[in-house]
Amino acid sequence: MARWMGFPLLGLGLLIGLSAPALAETAVPASTAPPSALPVACAGDGSARRCTASAVEDFANNRGGQSELSLNAVRDGTCTTLHIVFDGPIALDQPVTLTVDGAPPQRFYTPGALSELARALDDGKLPDDAPPEFTSFLQQVTSGRVKDSDAGPEMLTRFAAVKEARRVGLTCGPMERLLPLLRTGHTARLEFQVANGTEQKVYHWVRLDSRVVTLRVDDLLASLDRAMPGS
Repeated sequence: MARWMGFPLLGLGLLIGLSAPALAETAVPASTAPPSALPVACAGDGSARRCTASAVEDFANNRGGQSELSLNAVRDGTCTTLHIVFDGPIALDQPVTLTVDGAPPQRFYTPGALSELARALDDGKLPDDAPPEFTSFLQQVTSGRVKDSDAGPEMLTRFAAVKEARRVGLTCGPMERLLPLLRTGHTARLEFQVANGTEQKVYHWVRLDSRVVTLRVDDLLASLDRAMPGS
C-alpha cells in the first residue's frame, strides 16, 4: 500500500499556502473590524472562501539587536493552518519546536524527513538518524497499536509540521490539536536556531544562535473569526 505518495503534495501545499500572491485576495474593510483587529485578506466565496490573518512579531536576536518574523493564520473550508516566515535563514539541522502550555511540544520536520517516515509505513525501515518519535510511531504501526488503515492520517495529525530555510508551517492535524488552547489565550513559544553563515569554530558559542519567540496566536484566530463567522 503506497500510503506515502501523498506526502510530496503536502509539502507542495505548504509552499503554496506560504507564497500565495496577495493580489489575488481582497482585504476586509477596516471599518468593519474593531481597532484591535489584525489585518485579514480573503478570497473566494462560500465553501471556497479562504482568509489569512497576518501579524509581525519582533524579538531580541541575542546579539544586541532586533529581528522579526511574520505570522499568517490561514483558514478555508477544511481547516486552519499557521505559517511563520523568518527574516533570515534558520538552522535546519537543529530542532525547531512550538510549545503551547497544556500540550506536548510540537516539533517541526523537513519535507525529506517526513517523506522518509511516510515511506517507512510501507517498507518498515527508517534511517538510523531518524527522530525517536518516528521510530516509536513506526513500532506502534507494525505492532498493530495503530491500525494500518489509520497510519497515514495519524502520521499527518502528529507530525505534519514542516520546516524550511526561511519558514515553518503547522498543517491541519497539528494545528487542530492546539486550537482549543490557542483560542483561550495560551501563549505559544517558538524555539529555533538561526543559521550561522560562517564556518564553525572551536570558540563559537551556539547559544548565541538560539532564539525563543512568544507568539499570541489568539489575536490572529479572533480576526479570522470576525472575517469568517461560523467557521
